[in-house]
Amino acid sequence: MNLDKFLKHPLLKSSIIYTVSDAINSAVPFFILPVLSFYLVPADYGIVANFNILLSIISIFIVVGVDSAISASYFKLSHQELSKYIFNGIVIIIVSTIIISLLVFLFNKTIYSFVRIPLSYQLATIFMAMTMAFANVNLSLWRLEEKAFKFGAYQISQTFLNTGLSLLLVVVYQLGWIGRVNGMIITSISFGLLSLIILYRRGFINFKYNLQLISGILAFGLPLIPHMLSFWLRSGVDRILITKYIGESATGLYATGFQFGILISFLTGAFNNAFVPYMYKLLSEKDEKKLAKNKENLKKLIMIGVGLLVFLCILFTFVSKIILVNFFSERYTSASQFIFWAVLAQTFQGMYLFFVNYIFFMKKTKGLATITFSCAMLQIILSYIFVRTIGAIGAAYATAIVSFINFVIVAWYSNKVFPMGWFNKKIMFK
Repeated sequence: MNLDKFLKHPLLKSSIIYTVSDAINSAVPFFILPVLSFYLVPADYGIVANFNILLSIISIFIVVGVDSAISASYFKLSHQELSKYIFNGIVIIIVSTIIISLLVFLFNKTIYSFVRIPLSYQLATIFMAMTMAFANVNLSLWRLEEKAFKFGAYQISQTFLNTGLSLLLVVVYQLGWIGRVNGMIITSISFGLLSLIILYRRGFINFKYNLQLISGILAFGLPLIPHMLSFWLRSGVDRILITKYIGESATGLYATGFQFGILISFLTGAFNNAFVPYMYKLLSEKDEKKLAKNKENLKKLIMIGVGLLVFLCILFTFVSKIILVNFFSERYTSASQFIFWAVLAQTFQGMYLFFVNYIFFMKKTKGLATITFSCAMLQIILSYIFVRTIGAIGAAYATAIVSFINFVIVAWYSNKVFPMGWFNKKIMFK
């Protein structure tokens, strides 16, 4: 692939739009952190981090992989069939919301002992997770339709509302962690309900209940729960362990350091938004010769991506430490020790994204779930041992180590379920 073809590539255009929108979406909340650091003590920020952790795990059991099932079926269904599929996916989301609400109400005291979040905000995360699921369905459709501008405009609008409300409630009304969390709740619920309206007006909700479709969605989505749970375990358990054995202030510092990993994750996420529909199209080619050519092009793109990630890992580590020292409150200076490990872990996660989509394309989610859940179990063990013996930095070590292991095994498994010849042929650039 020569430079001229690469610059004119449609994937590059979509990637630029996604990158710009994701850059704004990630940069705005990231760059208000220095401001918040002067109004939230590390313990407050630790509670905000724990709120996000609780939201993440609840979202897994409410979404049940519905958005992923819709993405995997998008190119295989007519508009009418897809609208029925989406409605039945929404039914699953609503039913799971009711079930999770009952469980949280019953076990709210146990939940509080781990995350220090009162019942009212535990219940708020449930409704927030449900509306976020509606938003994800809407965003998935725009991404698959390659409507990158609408995708970006929606996310940017949501980010600015979230940021504006948070600053108003924290800085002006000085509500502490409650102000930051309330800003997130109001924004997510508002945009989730807006997404339902958009889906309905676009004809993507056909009110026809179908048990067979529900069974098919669950057959795809349920095996993803261990897979998605593994991500929560890897990004959440470390903070819970730090909160339990060291305290909320240590959690706040740890979470602050790991926020700098966002510099890598927003780039990989933006590219992945453009890469997935493009990749699925190429891999769906029926002609064997064209498919072989498509596979070679994908290999070249991935190799370029891996090389860029290594370079960005080094660059962002230095930039992040400069930002922390010069723009954050002195109360957060010790968060510097976590930055390199945060950026390194996200680098391996970005490499993982290049390969995991082959597994999704082949719908081999059970094998993927086994791999990622096993890695999550390993991280729990390592985090517990390291946190108890060497402190919060041990959780950072565990995260980076397991991220690398997960990337290597997923890359191997993706080549097994969809052979790409990574080790059979030298990749040459034409």
